Amino acid sequence: MIGTQIKPDYSDKIAEFVKNGGEIKQAVNTNKAEFNYCNADTVLQSAERPNSHQNHILRTRAEKQGLKSYKPVAACKSCGTSERSVKSNICLECDRRRARAKTGLSLKNLEAVGHYLLDKGESVEFTNGGQKYVLKVEVA
Repeated sequence: MIGTQIKPDYSDKIAEFVKNGGEIKQAVNTNKAEFNYCNADTVLQSAERPNSHQNHILRTRAEKQGLKSYKPVAACKSCGTSERSVKSNICLECDRRRARAKTGLSLKNLEAVGHYLLDKGESVEFTNGGQKYVLKVEVA
């Protein structure tokens, strides 16, 4: 019989309360809770970026310090780099890859072409759309 306890009977005290003029009324819930009904799409979006709130704090802090990049809470899913642009919030490495894919030449490759032309003292002529172009290296 451990853990079992008989609750006391208050019927005599209730009868006395009513006899002395007390009223028993239906209870009214005065502390109603408003429920936030969840939207399934919102839940899925927030599950995709679990640290977005912390990242926002880090990004804002870096922006106030005048930094151009910040380290997010979690690394980029596609490339694994842990640095993002403060201005655009894009992963820096993914952004560089997109830029390289657009131009076809990286800055390093263009620099190598410049060194080659400088060392040889040559210029390259080519035509594009009926127009003639000259690619050469000059001292700035």
